[in-house]
Amino acid sequence: MGPSLHTAPMPCSTAPTGWLSPDAFTSACAALPLVSVDVYLTRQQGGGTALLLGRRANRPAQGWWFTPGGRIRKQEPLPQALARVLTEELALPAAGGAHARLLGAWDHFYPDSAFATGVPTHYVNLAYQLHWEDVAAMPSAATGGGAPPAEAWPVGRGAQHLEWRWWPLPEAAASGATADAALAPGVHPHVKAVLPLLRQHVG
Repeated sequence: MGPSLHTAPMPCSTAPTGWLSPDAFTSACAALPLVSVDVYLTRQQGGGTALLLGRRANRPAQGWWFTPGGRIRKQEPLPQALARVLTEELALPAAGGAHARLLGAWDHFYPDSAFATGVPTHYVNLAYQLHWEDVAAMPSAATGGGAPPAEAWPVGRGAQHLEWRWWPLPEAAASGATADAALAPGVHPHVKAVLPLLRQHVG
């Protein structure tokens, strides 16, 4: 297990909502770097390791295969942000975050942003690796039981991804560099940048 997530208790009166209007979010993208968390969910498959990726429906990185994740909201502690991504995007138990390993931090630069094609986005991305086998049997409030079977994705949660797929790591590393669906969309370079370190951790 990697470094643990520590945070000071947050008063109940400051519980985060975190939502920004499109105009406010665009202004933030234009002026500031944002902080995000991504989940590199891996499983054993066919004698090797596979990584769960979704093909993004929205900007930035629209059309690319990418890891699930999202920005950290104002007043949201890091463990809570990770738990939110697990439950909202993957229908996995929030407690699974305790098994997540911090791989490191990467700069993600994009030429566009969610609500404006002409406003660039800069994310400081915190990448966490999590083994499917560590969370599969945990009870989940999202499903009323354990996590969905590994083969059952898409789980139909949220609107960030058009489809899901388990990618064998060698195949993900070798995928073509295009987001054009007509040309077999590839794994985004930001994801590929993490794969060498990921393979050191998962074998």
